[in-house]
Amino acid sequence: MSDFLPTSANSRLRQSGFSLIELMVAIMIALFIVIGLVSLYISMKTTFTSQDQLSQLHDSERLMVAMLTTTVESATYFPNPLTTTAAAALPATTTANSDGTTFLAGQGITGTGTYSDSSSDTVDIRYQTANGDGLMNCQGGSNASGASQIWINSFAVDASNELTCSVNGGTAVALVGNVASMKILYGVDTTNVGFADAYLDADTITSANLWPNVYTAQFTLTLINPLAAQAGATATLPNPWIQTIRLLNKS
Repeated sequence: MSDFLPTSANSRLRQSGFSLIELMVAIMIALFIVIGLVSLYISMKTTFTSQDQLSQLHDSERLMVAMLTTTVESATYFPNPLTTTAAAALPATTTANSDGTTFLAGQGITGTGTYSDSSSDTVDIRYQTANGDGLMNCQGGSNASGASQIWINSFAVDASNELTCSVNGGTAVALVGNVASMKILYGVDTTNVGFADAYLDADTITSANLWPNVYTAQFTLTLINPLAAQAGATATLPNPWIQTIRLLNKS
């Protein structure tokens, strides 16, 4: 009796392997794994992009806060209060600012805007610097002229949703983007009591000739949501940035 299987049986053993069903199952498992990896990659990429956009927005907020705070605090400043007066250091202007406003003698802040409407306000801040004192304007420049110099810093939001600043009527420079609107209320001493007793908008202050009585400026800036394209997201961030800044040269 032979110890070997028939030739046909040996052939069947050599040809045995994955069946079509087993191959299809393996392909489906591999496909599910690939789909899972692709979904994980897309999710991680989306998360990273969102975090990067929010990080850039936070950086813009910090720059905006620092620039506005430093500039507004300096309004009506002049170097030598013992030897001169605010009216002499900061004389009245006849050349209009970029928003059409002008300054009275000794006035350090002015602007335009009605708080109840939807358009952005403007604000102009003026102060005097001494040569080499390091006091910067809103574009980061300092006085190296060899004499005292007056900076007029004009802030506005342009059509590209950028917070811009011009210095002494020059070209406006974009400071930060994604700013939907800027609204400002001013703390005003309306009854000559020596401190702010009401918050008014710029147009009301102009009508009442109260700019010399402004003590603080309260900024409300609404920022565009960098994730607005995502489902369910709002066009602007739900919580605007609000900060009240005191004019340090006011008693």
